[in-house]
Amino acid sequence: MIRETWTDFLHGYYICQSCEIVDRDKDRTLVGHTCTRCGTPSSGGYTFFDLTVGIIADLIAELYPLPNPDSLPSIGPFSDPPVSHRLAILIFFCTLGEMLLQHLLEPCVFRSGLSPKIQKSLLQDILHPLDHIEQLFPILTGATWQQAVIAASKRAKSDFRPTVVFYNKASKGRNQLLHLGNKMAVSPKLAKQCFTHMAPLIKLFVELYNIYIVKPL
Repeated sequence: MIRETWTDFLHGYYICQSCEIVDRDKDRTLVGHTCTRCGTPSSGGYTFFDLTVGIIADLIAELYPLPNPDSLPSIGPFSDPPVSHRLAILIFFCTLGEMLLQHLLEPCVFRSGLSPKIQKSLLQDILHPLDHIEQLFPILTGATWQQAVIAASKRAKSDFRPTVVFYNKASKGRNQLLHLGNKMAVSPKLAKQCFTHMAPLIKLFVELYNIYIVKPL
């Protein structure tokens, strides 16, 4: 069986055009298929993630062997990736997290009722992801980032907190690499763990969308 790419995995998330719930119900691609949440017949399949998110994920996959992304992957008995690959893996992984965060925050901002000028400013002026999480996220959702992660974990029945802790660690390593030129900040273990946390990171942002963006019935 041919292993699916990360683009395939990401494009396996579909969104209902009526209630906006996101799930992996591939039957949403069938015209007339009834949404299990709102009961609206589907007009066709609408994927949740745009192409650029999948491209970043597949760039990571080109640098190191990956297990099937549709199961929470574990580190396999692979040899350590070379230093150049470790650096690229870390940068791409952190970029993936930033893109997922932006993908979540944009609809929050667009529905805030603020003027288009202020909306644009909110998304452009706060450049560092931690600023988005610590400042903008609670304003837009009414929940702190920590509260949101716990809520997403409960909904998915899967603890996303280790992935959030790892992402913060990876971001610090990425910053030490880019700003201080410290290549030792990216160990082989850190690079491998990026793969362990890719699927949970993606699933975390899907759950956050379903909690804070999806229209109430």
